[in-house]
Amino acid sequence: MENDGSIISSEQSIENIIIDSDTASFNKDVIEASKECLILVDFWADWCAPCKQLTPILESVIKSYNGQIKLVKIDTEKNQDLSQQLQIKSLPTVYAFYEGQPLDGFSGAMPENEVKEFIKKIIAASGGNKLEELNKMIEEAEKLYINKDYESALQAFSNLLSEEANNAKIIAGYGKCLLKLDRTDEVNELLAGLEEDTLTDKAIVSLIALNKLSQDNKLAGTPDEFFADVNSNPNNHELRYKLAEAFIAQEQKEEAIDQLLEIVKKNRKWEDDKARKKIIELLTAFGEDDPLTANTRLKLSSILFA
Repeated sequence: MENDGSIISSEQSIENIIIDSDTASFNKDVIEASKECLILVDFWADWCAPCKQLTPILESVIKSYNGQIKLVKIDTEKNQDLSQQLQIKSLPTVYAFYEGQPLDGFSGAMPENEVKEFIKKIIAASGGNKLEELNKMIEEAEKLYINKDYESALQAFSNLLSEEANNAKIIAGYGKCLLKLDRTDEVNELLAGLEEDTLTDKAIVSLIALNKLSQDNKLAGTPDEFFADVNSNPNNHELRYKLAEAFIAQEQKEEAIDQLLEIVKKNRKWEDDKARKKIIELLTAFGEDDPLTANTRLKLSSILFA
């Protein structure tokens, strides 16, 4: 199978590329998602024989693009209102969405070679090469951030903003650089100027949490200030909580999480579930791409449901 571009990491699950959706989630899964990448929507029904021929072909071709285009499947029998609203009159019907708008489509089953040609056409119409290049540039900017070259990362994200001013991932990267450079007033101005729908994007939600965290960190001490007292008073949750905050201020994320998990293990209800709530706040700030997030969720679940 040919591959015209790779814009997702090998760790990203195939479930994120091909999903089932419904009327309630259509706006999120198709309209909003198409602002980030090209979305192909397959309208099908269980009784439709041509659908059963087409859908596997769509899935196979979509997988070959490694995330450059994604497939959303809609069961028309279970979502009749949506089908009527979109005037789906025959099955299968396939629509391509980009930047919140339908781009092209077709009805009826197609052989694989024609499906490939259709997808090549809509990728070209959506500026697919530009999208691939943009994602590579975002990756480069993120590498600079990870390597703590915050000034260079800031400049890289600033250049990207001139290309894609409404891209939430770029906005979040720019804001994170500002935080690292202690330019919090500019971060607050940045967030204040965002539209409401952008504020709900997971990348921006993470930036908001990081911004709050950076304010809290300014009030935290250093771990050395609390080590001896915590060792002498292991059941003093307030001291352990302050040690966790001090670890966060020093960017020792795993150490901070360990201290908070210890509080949850000993007394979940302490201070109205304060330690668990802090863990959730930290995971929101770290983001789902941080390996520590998934690992911490597992540890927290094992404690809560033990």
